[in-house]
Amino acid sequence: MVEWKITNSVFTVDFDTFIPLERVAEKLSDYENISIGYNPNRFSGLILYSDFIEEDKKIKVVIFSSGLMNITGLKNVNHLISVIEKIKENLSLAGIELPKDYKLKVTNITINGKFDYDYIDIEKMASEIDEARYDPDRFPATSVPYYVSDDYKVTFIIFKNGKFNCTGIKGDISAINQHINEIVNSFQENVIKKYAK
Repeated sequence: MVEWKITNSVFTVDFDTFIPLERVAEKLSDYENISIGYNPNRFSGLILYSDFIEEDKKIKVVIFSSGLMNITGLKNVNHLISVIEKIKENLSLAGIELPKDYKLKVTNITINGKFDYDYIDIEKMASEIDEARYDPDRFPATSVPYYVSDDYKVTFIIFKNGKFNCTGIKGDISAINQHINEIVNSFQENVIKKYAK
């Protein structure tokens, strides 16, 4: 079984309600555990950092006045709902009550991992797989697109020692771990096995 862990994720949360960003910036700037970045002349969103989760200190939330939010940096997807609740608590400090219901979308998940093999012929892989890229003068890995379906592609960055990164993972949040397992094990079976020694 392929070993992997999430190293970054991006989620989109849509509350579909107006959020007065100027008021949020003004009211929350006084709190010690909340950091705000807001300059509407340079960027239309408000950037919010807070102590959302103890284990994930680098979570960033970009909030738009339309009620759309991007959450990045979460390494444990099981904490997502807690982070959303914490965002709601933070905004309530500014007098903004968000609706109970919202739309949630997995925009991108990045993982690092290790295939079940200790040597992979990435040069041969790059020469035989369409769209694969390998430039050892710039980076010691081969980039291989993998089509999960006709309109859904992830990209594997594969190193000779069997380690890899994978970006572009999307799916239903309630089954994301199973989905990731299916992708990496399918890729190992259908691609990696041919080039492993």
